Amino acid sequence: MNGWLRRSDSHWSIRRAAMSNAPPGVKPTTYLFMVDGTCAISAADRRYRFPAQAFAVVQEGIEFSVENDSSVPASIIKVITPPQSDGRSTPGFTGKIAVTQRAEAPIFDLPDEKKTRIYFVDDDAIKSQRGHAMIVVYDKDTATGLHHHPNAESMFVMLEGALQFTVNGEPVVLTPGQAVYFGLNDQHGLRVADAASSASFLEFHIPAAYSTVRGQA
Repeated sequence: MNGWLRRSDSHWSIRRAAMSNAPPGVKPTTYLFMVDGTCAISAADRRYRFPAQAFAVVQEGIEFSVENDSSVPASIIKVITPPQSDGRSTPGFTGKIAVTQRAEAPIFDLPDEKKTRIYFVDDDAIKSQRGHAMIVVYDKDTATGLHHHPNAESMFVMLEGALQFTVNGEPVVLTPGQAVYFGLNDQHGLRVADAASSASFLEFHIPAAYSTVRGQA
């Protein structure tokens, strides 16, 4: 499968309320990120404020609702992370529901790589082996060379600025509201686009444990 670029159809536009159950026969851990607006999320008799830039994880099999009482729509990214079909053991989140504000998430500065990582789902954050999730912030001259992941899918959702990806050997610019997906072994590289001074994006890897092979395939 080749990497491809599209408008992210994982967005929900929330005006009043939304209720979600897992698809029939699938027991995923659900990841939710509030792009803009302010809602409340409820599950297992718990209710949390869910403002912009907050991240929620809902345990498999747990029903949840997202409510917006205002007249202004809110946008949410939803990613489901099912068990691996190849038999690999990937325990999911077990705390029913967890919500982390961006300002409260673990932050790791990587000055040598000119980037900052803000972890939502990681060994140092909310724990689940189904999928890794973080915000990454790039400086103007940050670049990640060509690489691929032989044992994980990847998805990038643009939040601010612009990124230039190498997709199938061609340059493609990603802007807010767009996402790019790479399957197993899909080669990709990325850097801040020429017209942007920085960039920030959501990055997902499924499953959470994965390896990286750098360089031209």
